[in-house]
Amino acid sequence: MTEPASGLYGSAAQRKLQAASLAAADSVRDTPGAVFAARMAGTDDPDRLGWDRIAATLRDEGAITFRMIPVDACPDIEQRLADIGCEITWWDVFDSPRDTIGATCDDLLATARDDLVPLFPPASAQDAFHERVQAFMAGRGVAPYPAQVLSGEAGPAALAVLADPADGSIAATAFTYFPYNCHSPHHATAWAGLVAVREDMRGRGVGIRVNALVLGAAVKDLGAERVQEYARTTNLASCRMIERCGLRLRSDVRSGIAQPAGARSFTR
Repeated sequence: MTEPASGLYGSAAQRKLQAASLAAADSVRDTPGAVFAARMAGTDDPDRLGWDRIAATLRDEGAITFRMIPVDACPDIEQRLADIGCEITWWDVFDSPRDTIGATCDDLLATARDDLVPLFPPASAQDAFHERVQAFMAGRGVAPYPAQVLSGEAGPAALAVLADPADGSIAATAFTYFPYNCHSPHHATAWAGLVAVREDMRGRGVGIRVNALVLGAAVKDLGAERVQEYARTTNLASCRMIERCGLRLRSDVRSGIAQPAGARSFTR
């Protein structure tokens, strides 16, 4: 995939990372240890990908994500990063198999709501729709993915957008896709996230509903064998939302984003 001229969103640094990720998408899909993380480069097996490559990515691009890292390997990764002037912020991993997720989300979505309606991109204005979605996410502290990823152009994906029927304004978003390649033990696992809820809609189960929509799509429409989400256990609201949708906290692995020491946090 060549470097895109549009579809990127965020600061100049974020756009640079997204462009590099999209440009490398085809090679990443065939590189052991690499992850197509959409917002930046990624790895789920740093030794297999190679630490020289990781160091070069951090030097040239300023960020790389580590996915599904065994907990007992985290201290070594932290030290290796510290040795090159970088640090990592870790997130906790929640996941479950497709049957658990499917049944849980079916139950959550069984009751209709008249205060929310699904919003789909119009055929004649898809670019504007995805830019609107990106702006909504960014406004709530969620770093958006490129439009090429949100739309499914870069690979199988599902985007859920709920709107307020009163005026058609976006009320909530969530997204799922497959980041892992055929060399990864997680190749059949989808990632879900980018959950953002409008401030006046919070505390009403809207986040749970939009999250359940993409989780259901991951297992039923995309065929995922498992689905994972990330959160910090200190973020009680996010953890409750994820667990309500049937995912369970993993104690054996963590995921995170590495950046040069002192860099601004990439996303919340």
